[in-house]
Amino acid sequence: MKMIRSCYLCGSKSLECIFSTTWALPGLSPKEIGFSVCTVCGSVCQSPTVTFDEMMQFYSSIAVYTNPGRQEKPSEAKVRDLDEQIQFIKRGIGNMPLSVLQIGSSDGYTLSRFRDAGVEKVLGVEPGTASIEMADRLYKVPCIHGTAENFETHDTFDLILLTHVLEHLYEPQKVLTKCREIQNSIPEGYIYIEVPLMTQPSSLCPGFFSFEHINYYTKENLLKSLKMSDYYPISAVEHFKSNLSPVIGILASTKKQNHYDDYQSSVDTNKNILNSYREKEVNYWQSCLDVIAEKLKASSRIFIWGAGIHTSQLVANTNLIQHYKIDGLTDTSPLKWGLKQGSWICQDPNEIDWTQGDTVLISSYASEKEIYDALQWLRDRNIETLRLHNVNDTRAH
Repeated sequence: MKMIRSCYLCGSKSLECIFSTTWALPGLSPKEIGFSVCTVCGSVCQSPTVTFDEMMQFYSSIAVYTNPGRQEKPSEAKVRDLDEQIQFIKRGIGNMPLSVLQIGSSDGYTLSRFRDAGVEKVLGVEPGTASIEMADRLYKVPCIHGTAENFETHDTFDLILLTHVLEHLYEPQKVLTKCREIQNSIPEGYIYIEVPLMTQPSSLCPGFFSFEHINYYTKENLLKSLKMSDYYPISAVEHFKSNLSPVIGILASTKKQNHYDDYQSSVDTNKNILNSYREKEVNYWQSCLDVIAEKLKASSRIFIWGAGIHTSQLVANTNLIQHYKIDGLTDTSPLKWGLKQGSWICQDPNEIDWTQGDTVLISSYASEKEIYDALQWLRDRNIETLRLHNVNDTRAH
């Protein structure tokens, strides 16, 4: 079922779709996925998209915490980012808060770091059962099993964290209002928001407009989003090169103040960003595929490594399936085995009868180097493993 959304910021139903393609999504039938601009306030969102229930089905079946080659340890980039976040928040507030709630707490590492920095009470909210188990086992971090929309707590918290959460929510303003209500009874509460930053196309990485990200924030409309929820921004930080995609972090207070100008809509600017990015994106994916074309042609069998969004984008943005016979899809996550993506069923790599002449094509962008290193066992068996993007750094989204 195709879902046409209203604007997540102003609620307008007047959205103009700039581009859309059919995505072969794991665990779901092929879907039309588009990216649209609100003609009233200029905010960009994914529309058409899938329904909330279909998105939850996707998360439960395939969006799992994996880190090939790290044995459940955080990446260097994650450690670095937490070092900065903790100091940024401490500086902005003037001291370390005594209690922290994190919505979207993943494996618990973030809250464990805040606790180590002096926070006395931490609590996570996390929809993934595997992540909750890891948070308890690795860090003894308590978590509520629930979503940002439906979790309940009777406690109050000095600081609420939403790092890379708002871009995933169908109604992010309702969640911000819920956060504000949690802090109504204290003299001053704080919230720290971090999201991918939509900016000039030349700064955006391949796959920036992704299936999981259904809202896209500029600095201006993120500030507006917070003010609409009675949060008042007091500090902001932007990074353009330290992560794979630009990111912005904003610390805001419940105490009324005015440090930033009012938001001005930017409909035409954001239309231009989407159009320019789309042209750049298609050219990028196809050029990457062209580089390895001769090796693919020489292969006896071709398997794509990675049941997920980057495989969807590879198929949508290149002539791969028109020019090559793809023999299968494989991944190390047991939750993905048996899932259908396009015309393929994801297989356990240990169940494939690998023979010389086979080729594995890694579709992932962010985890490409880790996956490539972890596939040395295939290269030891003379199986070609091809990197599509050749991203060598360990920067995180």
